[in-house]
Amino acid sequence: MVMNIIIPIYSDGFLHPLHKDNNLSLLYLRHIGDKEGRMICLSHPDCGDKESIDDIKNDNTSFYLTPDKKKLMNIFPNTRLIDVNLMHWWKHNKPMNFEDIRINSYDFFNNKYYNMKNVNEVIPMVKHKEYCDKVFDKISEFVDTVYENLYNHEAIEAYNYIEKNGVKVSDDICDIFDHRVKRHISDGKLYSNYFLWTSTGRPSNSFGSVNFAALNQEQRRGFIPEYDMLVEFDYDAYHLRLIADLIDYKFPQGSVHQYLASFYGSTYDESKSISFRLLYGGIDKDIAKSISFFGKVQKFIDKKWNEFNKNNCIKTDIYRRTLLKDNFEKMNKNKLFNYIIQAYETECNIVTIIKLQDYLYNKKTKLVLYGYDSFLFDVDKVNGKEEIKIIKNILERNNHSVKMKIGLNYGKMVDIKEEIWV
Repeated sequence: MVMNIIIPIYSDGFLHPLHKDNNLSLLYLRHIGDKEGRMICLSHPDCGDKESIDDIKNDNTSFYLTPDKKKLMNIFPNTRLIDVNLMHWWKHNKPMNFEDIRINSYDFFNNKYYNMKNVNEVIPMVKHKEYCDKVFDKISEFVDTVYENLYNHEAIEAYNYIEKNGVKVSDDICDIFDHRVKRHISDGKLYSNYFLWTSTGRPSNSFGSVNFAALNQEQRRGFIPEYDMLVEFDYDAYHLRLIADLIDYKFPQGSVHQYLASFYGSTYDESKSISFRLLYGGIDKDIAKSISFFGKVQKFIDKKWNEFNKNNCIKTDIYRRTLLKDNFEKMNKNKLFNYIIQAYETECNIVTIIKLQDYLYNKKTKLVLYGYDSFLFDVDKVNGKEEIKIIKNILERNNHSVKMKIGLNYGKMVDIKEEIWV
């Protein structure tokens, strides 16, 4: 099997790869084992005639290793791209560190001309090759074998699907955020960027000056539908229900928080904070004895902690990712439990996003943002009623429950019942 390392150089390294004004300028290609790589010229001023990349597009047998697969999927949808950051994270629970690769010309231009459009086309091609050679050396030191696992394929596929949809922005988006956001708007949209290689596996999501994973109510006003309506689904008591899945506990119908409030003798809102204090701060012995749910949770925590110490690892529940003890510092049983739950949440959501992607294929309605326990859709109203019902069924598989909100502005969503959707 031929293994290659491929590194894209876009005309503007500060813009999202999907931005309409951001072209693939150069493409570094080098077979592992070759003494020298080459730059394929596409739009860089140092290029002569534009070169073809059709051989790579049509190659479905060789492996192409790259630092961030999502940056190339739109260009090479059928090529066997392997994300080396994800490979490294899978093995060591952290991405590869390319930040220590320094090129003086990169530092100079990126620091002095941050706001300059297409700054990568000002940097000489030979300097881009110098950088790519160093990236190649770092990758080739790490890679001894290449493999394709299901997580590598489905996780990147899922989040790339959301990214490429983009999310429509309002005319006053720069007033809501600041002027820096203007350069990132492409055909009236902003593109998110899911960073998958976090310590817990739960992706972060930010690009430019926008943190999509931590939007406050005012910032949400900047997002509007491209079609007819925004529809958001929020899972009810998602972590509690996920934990119940893992410990084989069946909550009764209705609100989980209200159910537990009856044991605490508390209000609904107080119940939420009490539950999370117990789950991630430590379960009181009296609580474990008096509330069967927490008794089973404590047994699960103890079991996983013992397994982790006995085997020096545990595996996640869906994609069987190995969490190696040597990759974690100062681990304790409650921290391990948190990692297990966040990994399970993320893996469940990946499966869900793939199902949504399959269903929404060739439909106008699309998933535009994902936030751990919530999913935001830009809905085309022509077939919206039927589509929303099916989307809700996909989200509520495995007896999970979602609440629905609707609006013309992400900052002004209102609760709605499925049966009155019109």
